[in-house]
Parts: sequence; structure tokens; C-alpha cells
Amino acid sequence: MASGLPGADSAAPVTSQLGGQGLIDLARSHFRAVPAFWGRYFSSPTSKGSVEYHHALEGAALNASGIRVLPVARQTLRVNGTSEDGAADAAGNAADFLASFGVDYLVTQGNVFYIFLDVEGQPSLSADYYTGWAQALAAASSTATGGRLTLRPCIYAEPKDAATWVALRQAMADGADCGGAWVARYLNDGCTRFPDWNDAFVTPAGGAPCPILIWQYAGNCYGNGGIDCSQTNPALDANDELLRFLVLPPESSGA
Repeated sequence: MASGLPGADSAAPVTSQLGGQGLIDLARSHFRAVPAFWGRYFSSPTSKGSVEYHHALEGAALNASGIRVLPVARQTLRVNGTSEDGAADAAGNAADFLASFGVDYLVTQGNVFYIFLDVEGQPSLSADYYTGWAQALAAASSTATGGRLTLRPCIYAEPKDAATWVALRQAMADGADCGGAWVARYLNDGCTRFPDWNDAFVTPAGGAPCPILIWQYAGNCYGNGGIDCSQTNPALDANDELLRFLVLPPESSGA
């Protein structure tokens, strides 16, 4: 089967150096192509640390390479909580995203943007948490922008984390939205090759209740502080079904 477009993510700013090479240059060399997107973490406007996306530091570099930001909502240890926990976290995620790019700039690119909830399996997702998070994410973003844009919930999870997919199906049956899934299942030699897409390998038992948009097939390439490697689903139109819902940062990152 065919392969999709390459994408990367990192727990460090894209301007970080690894072995004397910037992460964007490292990814370009690894894929022999420029990544279509780069995943970075968004928690709240007050969250600190290199794990969080730093717009002033990273935005211009991503723009110069034409790489869109894929935002990941990072409250991994809370995703088995209540709907109230999910709603509170969503408010922080939305505020962080909007503050990073600015509403006026965002609406020049579209009126719907994806955010992927980070579920690592320890703990697995609860249906209540996802329902509260998904509903509050859309509501908070629409309210804060006077209806000018909406953040649409998506999920990052492992296909073998059965409890998470059961919870997501239940939440969606109860009316929660999911724009798509980014699944993480690593190949033993994922850092040394760009694989063909494998539906059987990436699809959870019983199927995914929303489209599988991305497969993360390798992690921590080039050691700690390196890059995770992904590809878009080649069966989908990557531009129409994913990239147009991600942000290309402005040329000038500002403060």
C-alpha cells in the first residue's frame, strides 16, 4: 500500500539542537522531505517548560519551512477523570492555543482547527472525561472568539489501548464529537525507514469510531530530545482532511 506525507513531533522546541543539527533540519534529512506538520504540546497559557509550544521561539522557523503546527492537548494523567475535569482542561487548552497564534491571525487561515487529546494508556481515557473535554473545547473557543472560530476535538492514542477506544465510542454515542485519530504503534525499525501504510496494524480492534488521520510509527529517533515520526493516511486527502485544520504560524512570531 502507499505511504502518506511525513510528519514529526517533539517534546522540545523545533529550534533545539541535537548533535549540532536543528530538529527541522534533522527531520528534513531523515524523511528526505519537509514534514507536513509538527506536533507540539498545548496545556494552558501559564504552563511552562520546553515541552510546551513556544510561539515566539518556534513560529518563524516553522513558517520558513512551511510546516503546520499540530496541537496536542497535554494533561495525560487526568484523562480518566470526570466530565468536569475534561471541561476544565479544555478551557486551558483553548486559551493556550488562541493566545499562541492570536484570533485575528487564525481566522485568516480558517474557522475550524483540530486539537488532539494526548492519551498514553496510563491511564486510559474515560468516556466522561472525553465528553466534557470535547464539548468544552468547542464551546470555549467559540465563546472566546465571538463565534469566529471553533476548536474541534481529536484524539491521539495507541490502537492496542482497548479501554480508550471503548470510552471514545461511548462518548461519541452520547453525542461527543471526534474529528479524527492519530494512532501510535511503533515499528521495530521505524527510525530507519519510511513504511507503507498498514491498515491492519494501525486500526484498533472493532475499528476506530472516527477517521484515522495519522500513524505515528517511530518514537525518540536520534535519542532523547529527538523526533517522533508519523505519516498521514494515504487513503485520505491530506490537505482537505487534515492540513487545512492545522496552523501555519505567521512569518513573525512576535513576543
